Parts: sequence; C-alpha cells; structure tokens
Amino acid sequence: MIDRVEIEVGKRKAIGNLFTHNGKRESIVILLHGFLSSKEDMFVVAEALQKAGIDSLAIDYNGHGESEGEFSSFTISAAVEDCKAAIDYALANGYSSVGVFGFSIGGFVALNVAKSIPRKIKALVLGSPVSDFKALFGKADLQDWKSTGMLRSANMGLNIHMDYKFYEDGAALDGYSKFSKFEIPSLILHGTKDEVVPPQQSEELVRTLKNVHLLRITNATHSLFSSDEALDSLVKWFKANL
Repeated sequence: MIDRVEIEVGKRKAIGNLFTHNGKRESIVILLHGFLSSKEDMFVVAEALQKAGIDSLAIDYNGHGESEGEFSSFTISAAVEDCKAAIDYALANGYSSVGVFGFSIGGFVALNVAKSIPRKIKALVLGSPVSDFKALFGKADLQDWKSTGMLRSANMGLNIHMDYKFYEDGAALDGYSKFSKFEIPSLILHGTKDEVVPPQQSEELVRTLKNVHLLRITNATHSLFSSDEALDSLVKWFKANL
C-alpha cells in the first residue's frame, strides 16, 4: 500500500509517500532524495524495502516536488528539519525502529540529522553521499553566485537560480570531524566511476565515522541503483540493523 502523507514542519508542510507492507508499523526507513530531484526518485528503493517487509517514507524537501516552499530558497538546514519532522511523524504513528537513507545531497542531509538526533536513528545508509559540501559546491563561481543569485557550475552542469544562502548554510554544516560523534550502524555505497560526487569523499568519510562499512560498487556511476548490488546491499543492511 502507498499513502500520501502531509507532515507539519513549522508553518509549512512537507509531502511524502508512505509505503507499507502489512500494517503492523514496526520498522521504517526515511528516504531522502538528491539535489534537483523528488521523492519519486526514491520509489525504486521504497519498493525494494516493501518487498523485504520494511516500510518506508519518501519525502519531498521544502521547495521540491509537492512540498511547500520555493526551490531557490532551499537550504540544507531546512531539509534537516524536514527529515527530523518525518522521523517524529513515524515515531508518533507507531513505528519503534527508524532508519534513514540519503542519496547524494540527501546523504549530507542524513549525516547532519544523525549528528543532531542519533538516539532516534537505528541504522543509516548513504548512497553516493555528498560529505564534503564545500569541495563540491565551492567549485562554482562564488562571487558571481553571491552577486547574481545564480548557481553556475560546469562540473555539475548547473545554471540555476539559487540563493547564495544555500552555500553559506551548507558550508556552516560541513566538516568530516562534525560527523565523528555518532555511532549509528552505517553503510556507505559509492560507485567507483561516480562522475558527480568523487568517491574520495566517501573514502575520507569512512575514516571519520564509527561503526561504518564502505561498499564500493565497481563501475557504477552516480546513478547508483542501476546496480542490483547497491539495492540488495541497502535492503540487507536495514533488515540486519533495524
């Protein structure tokens, strides 16, 4: 079963899709999509979890998909609040065990959520995660971005209207050492041929986190779930740790 849910996040609403398998509401995974994406891109993960007997909740960040807000005003901090509200929604609706999966920029969101509320999360999976925000977005022309409000980045193929606050906010949350304090069982999945987020970011991240395993997906690009290995490993991790 798939249900549309509305989650209050302060004065705005985040929209999600809740995938359930038997109505018992035991374990659930919050699914966090990537940049310029939406919850629908997480449905392949939701369906795989559903078949394995695990519920999931895929949410749209503020300014993305169906959720309220302007995309140009999107920040990582606001996405962190979206995820935390989704976790609280799950706990308030009978779920006793919560995991989080974050893909790409969703991985950076998940890391900051885990740092903030580690006791509410039992298991974490990061897919092709951004873990060095400044290294990735700092390749843009920052002065031009600040003065024009346009994020232009050749390496990421971006030429979009985006408030410079997005960079300032993300940079303030950045830093491998900031993620070293939680000990949530964590799996990192990263393609060896990722052309968007360098695999070296996850190599460094695994040296920082405690209780973590890095699985390198041979020849996989940033389109991680074109590989059955990545999806199967994600499902096995949550089944073992939730």
